[in-house]
Amino acid sequence: MGAPRGPVADPAPTAPPTPAGGWWRRHTANLTGGPGRVPGIDVARGIAVLGMFTAHVGVTSDDLGTLSGWLSIAHGRSSILFALVAGVSIAIVSGGTRPATGAALTRARTRLLVRAALLLGLVALLDLLGTRVALILGFYAAYFVLALPFLRWRPPRLAALATTIALVGPVLAHWGPEVLARAGLRLPRDGSGSVTDFVLTGHYPAVVWMAYVLAGMAIGRCDLRSPRLRRGLLVGGLAAVAVAGIVSERLVAAAGGAEAIDLQVTTTSSLLTTTPYGWDDPWPAAAYLALAGPHHDTTFEVVGSGGFAVAVVGLCLYVGRVGRWVLAPLAATGAMALTVYSLQIVAIWRWDLLESTTNGPLVLLVVVTLVAATAWRFLLGRGPLERLLGSVADHAADRAADRAEDVRASPTR
Repeated sequence: MGAPRGPVADPAPTAPPTPAGGWWRRHTANLTGGPGRVPGIDVARGIAVLGMFTAHVGVTSDDLGTLSGWLSIAHGRSSILFALVAGVSIAIVSGGTRPATGAALTRARTRLLVRAALLLGLVALLDLLGTRVALILGFYAAYFVLALPFLRWRPPRLAALATTIALVGPVLAHWGPEVLARAGLRLPRDGSGSVTDFVLTGHYPAVVWMAYVLAGMAIGRCDLRSPRLRRGLLVGGLAAVAVAGIVSERLVAAAGGAEAIDLQVTTTSSLLTTTPYGWDDPWPAAAYLALAGPHHDTTFEVVGSGGFAVAVVGLCLYVGRVGRWVLAPLAATGAMALTVYSLQIVAIWRWDLLESTTNGPLVLLVVVTLVAATAWRFLLGRGPLERLLGSVADHAADRAADRAEDVRASPTR
């Protein structure tokens, strides 16, 4: 969740400010992100984090005629938006429209690798709290590592790979664990199978979720100031939502409905029985791949919910000079996403917020987060966890780049 770097800000004034003006200027620069930040990306990340608050703590329903029904939109989509924005940030910190090369590429790769390792340590601590929240940070770390080979790719190649994963990945996620079980292989039950869990069998399997990260990288490799890009993301994202929703609904209806599909999968899945099925037993239905609901990890969810995330990013990139102030609390939350997400888990553990029967705790959590994040960013700038992880990763990246330069400069033997 590194600080996205973008276009250079307006040049500093030639006349030195007064002491009071200097203090105010410095802290308002903190609040608006200062030189080089892309405020729309911070806002989008803030929406994603608050959406995860809603998915974890909120009381939701399927009735879109009620507030609880609208809150249900956060399920699945908020974490997808989080992953998409992660891809945008990866692209920005590795060169933006001009992919890094040489020492800069070494720094970017080392920074991402070190951040991944630190995230694994952090999520291990949060997991000890046992909050029953499906923590995304470990998978997030895996996505950073898996993104390393693609840091020099241009938008068309990244988009093509994201599309391929969106088509192939859901098939692997649906039948892959079943094939392993029926082959007599053990599915992950502890940390020994963490790689398999991160890639295939876990709550956010990389064989599907890397589609969002790579799509975000494709966006981050473009000129984020371009009106054409913003318009294309917004319109294209909404069109993907509509098409995926309509086609999925018709296919699911033709298969007998979502409940019938879920029942068939439940009764044929080796993952839900103590004794795996054999090769000749009925297999989980292919009709499952027509579903488009939260965490179904199907192509229709990737296109529909992924399109929703793309549209949100496109809309957030419209944030202008006035919007930077109006949406400053959301941007502050997004700029401190790691800290805010982690404190949310601690709050859920401390006050057992998952058992709430009203949305009062959600409202309180959101308000406190917006106020605290805004005050912190105004007074101190980067969030505490962002500052800690960033400093460690930057130090390691500088040392790696220096060693690489020494190797290049040494005479050939």
